[in-house]
Amino acid sequence: MTQFKHGFYTLFIMAVAILGCLALSNWLLPLGGILLILQLACAIVALTTSRFYGLLAGVAGALSFNYFFTEPLHSFQIAEVEDSINFVVFIIVAILISELAVYVNSQQHALQVVKTQSSVLRSVSHDLRTPLSTIIGSVETYMTYQDKLDDIERQALLKGVHDEGKRLYVYVENLLQATRIEHNALALNLTHVNLTAFLANLESRINSGRLKVINNSDSHGITVSESLFEQALFNVIDNALKFSDDSVLLMVSHSDGEFKFQIADKGEGISDEQLQAPIQLFQTSRRSDSGKGGIGLGLSVAAGIVHAHGGAIKLSNTTPGLLVSITIPKRD
Repeated sequence: MTQFKHGFYTLFIMAVAILGCLALSNWLLPLGGILLILQLACAIVALTTSRFYGLLAGVAGALSFNYFFTEPLHSFQIAEVEDSINFVVFIIVAILISELAVYVNSQQHALQVVKTQSSVLRSVSHDLRTPLSTIIGSVETYMTYQDKLDDIERQALLKGVHDEGKRLYVYVENLLQATRIEHNALALNLTHVNLTAFLANLESRINSGRLKVINNSDSHGITVSESLFEQALFNVIDNALKFSDDSVLLMVSHSDGEFKFQIADKGEGISDEQLQAPIQLFQTSRRSDSGKGGIGLGLSVAAGIVHAHGGAIKLSNTTPGLLVSITIPKRD
């Protein structure tokens, strides 16, 4: 699909440039001006697509220059030495532009990698420090005052350590999955899973009375990578529970050869700009973290896992709250 889009885009840009040159040639635009316009079109294609399409645009530009603008017209023969030189120079310039475009794109990618690494470092300092500080503080309190604490206070401290330890485990697991997604190394182990049992395990893992599960699917099983897909749904539901004090609804349905999982909360939602933008790794998904999380890593990891299954994830604001719709294709 991407190749088709790039091919159509290249054809469109070059066609516009050639038609523009033909129109301007009626006003006695010199050959040098025509060459510059065609080379500009080649540069646009090379910078916005790839080396191959840049070279393809260069060849198309050179041939069209020869066919439409050099004597004899409407022929690929070249009568003048100057036109031959222009033809060769045009090809050379197109090659150089394509190579320059590759270099520029690689530099942009390297810059994006650096920005991502910086985001990771900032997020780790926040998302690891918070649960670790709680764990260390609780353990120090327990060790220092254990003789003065009653059973209820001891249980509260231990529960805090346990909860923050689970939070830390989830974050580290998401960080590992994010790294695999970033390097296209996410391995799917597809198995046929009993949907009812799968949802029961997920509900048990969430362990929140605010989660309501409604299964309207008439199918008994779904083919997914069980641990990964459970992690994806867990991340979305956990995110919804963080940003909403009311109940969170998980609705499951099955139709037209696909499963749909919809997670609805009654929180603050997200901005229209964020709704239009693709979900990216290490990017905050809500307007404010409010001390409840760092960079929205869980939602982006969920999106990566869903896409690896050939599915789709869509975010939409409700009144109030956020609705996350996940579709997974049915596999026999």
